[in-house]
Amino acid sequence: MKKRILSALLALTCAFTSVGMLTACKNEGGDPSQKPATDTSINLTDFTIVHPTSLSKTVRTAIGTFGELIESATGTKLAVKNDSLLKGEKPDENAPEILIGATNRTDTDSAAADLTASGKGENYVIRFTGKKIVIYGADENALLYALRQFIDQYVVASGKTIAFAEPFTTLGTCAPTTSVLSNLTVAETEFTATVEPRHAMWPTYGRVIELKYNGENNGTMFATSQWADPSFPVYRSTNGGTSWRRIASVSETLTPGLIGNWQPHLYELPCQVGDMPAGTLLLSGCSHDAENQQTMQISIWRSFDLGKSWEQYTIVDTGNGLSDGMYEPFLICDEDGSLVCFYSDETEVSKSGGQRLVFRVSKDGKTWGEKKYCVAPTNQGLRPGMVSVAKMGNEGYLIVYEMIGEQGGPVYYKTSKKLTEWDDPQSKGTLITAGIKGFTGCTPYCEWTPAGGPMGTVIAAGRFGSEDVTTSSDLYLSFDLGKSWQPIKAPLEFDYAKESGANYAYSFGFFTGSDGSIYYINNVFPDDPQYHYQFSELKIAKIRLDGFASYQEK
Repeated sequence: MKKRILSALLALTCAFTSVGMLTACKNEGGDPSQKPATDTSINLTDFTIVHPTSLSKTVRTAIGTFGELIESATGTKLAVKNDSLLKGEKPDENAPEILIGATNRTDTDSAAADLTASGKGENYVIRFTGKKIVIYGADENALLYALRQFIDQYVVASGKTIAFAEPFTTLGTCAPTTSVLSNLTVAETEFTATVEPRHAMWPTYGRVIELKYNGENNGTMFATSQWADPSFPVYRSTNGGTSWRRIASVSETLTPGLIGNWQPHLYELPCQVGDMPAGTLLLSGCSHDAENQQTMQISIWRSFDLGKSWEQYTIVDTGNGLSDGMYEPFLICDEDGSLVCFYSDETEVSKSGGQRLVFRVSKDGKTWGEKKYCVAPTNQGLRPGMVSVAKMGNEGYLIVYEMIGEQGGPVYYKTSKKLTEWDDPQSKGTLITAGIKGFTGCTPYCEWTPAGGPMGTVIAAGRFGSEDVTTSSDLYLSFDLGKSWQPIKAPLEFDYAKESGANYAYSFGFFTGSDGSIYYINNVFPDDPQYHYQFSELKIAKIRLDGFASYQEK
């Protein structure tokens, strides 16, 4: 039995048990001269949250979250209303109000004017003037960040009070590397780094892992990719992903005449499988003949010495070239400790007429059971592909995949309580979208982290953010195990000029680090603009999620 706990809010308020502790460490531009010598505890009972009449769905949800967090901390449930007035009516300047966003109140106008006049690049303001608390942002993201800062810095979980000096004005900056979601979880890019520098071989299919089952070596990171070389490169980082070194090349050895260099996937065994102990590193990939017409196979290599040497030890499936082959293997262990390999399968084109998503199971990691289907639509032209899988704590599994037969190759998903039991394979699943503006398509990947919310956070995305496949996709986050999605700006962006022949962002990867952060690896522009559309670089970004709750297991 799992227990989801809401603990972060109480933890963050511990620092403010004294009302004399007022300065927000993330705020900038506040004027200490505006603060009086004594501090004040403000009773919230009579306050009302007031917002503009017109709100986006994201801001409306965020205001609801804001009220819930205040109630959780103080026991006070605040009334919420819009700022509309009857004809001839004027706002009550003495009414206790928390003004959120661009309301029609003079206190909001004054705070916004101060923000504009500052000229120091700040993009949000928090102000207290006696009866009014003003929370304003120059844009939607800055407003959400200001709401989060207000909760972090001024809400006290003691009685029905919030604590700050009066009056005060604090100006601050939400950095471009920071996004705020409607549940006020902050997604912040901590750093970006280069795995493979400027390269003419277009290193696609970037994959990354962090060791979690290797004792004193936990935290070591490994990465790989596909490129125009007859092998898979293996990179290692021992400093949290900030710098990388190539340590090995992995080649086809079981089948003479084949080249092993397509669509790699890295995996660390979390448990003993056959004769392989927990912590064994696996690399799966596709091998093919030089003309890509006669033979294809999905193989797995293994390493017992932290990636220094590799042995090709099993073949999962075989086919007959591009017109009758298989692609994009993904490895994961199920609840019973068996190794499962998901992949795209075209070996039944003569019978089914289209590509399907399938999986095979191995109890010993060497011999494989019969092929089973997870996505096999009756519409043969849909061609689902590029499946990836996320284990969502103990809440089940989620798979994402492209539907390449539809405009833009939109990304769909399915969920299941068991890794090897999916709904009707003929069902094409559910589209990942954030509403009218939401789109992500082609070469998708997904991952889950316990950070960000009581159900953790699923992160998923495709290559493109528009149906005309010209712009990079946002990253899509779900705090309810895939039922709804919210986009954030991707830290590794690109734009796609079809005429250039560039192959940017062709299949990227995510991985959850030991601290709950998401590592995101992709091949994108070199930093120097003169090399755009000529070369690419394999880069990695670390995204930290700071929410008010995290998924907890008993």
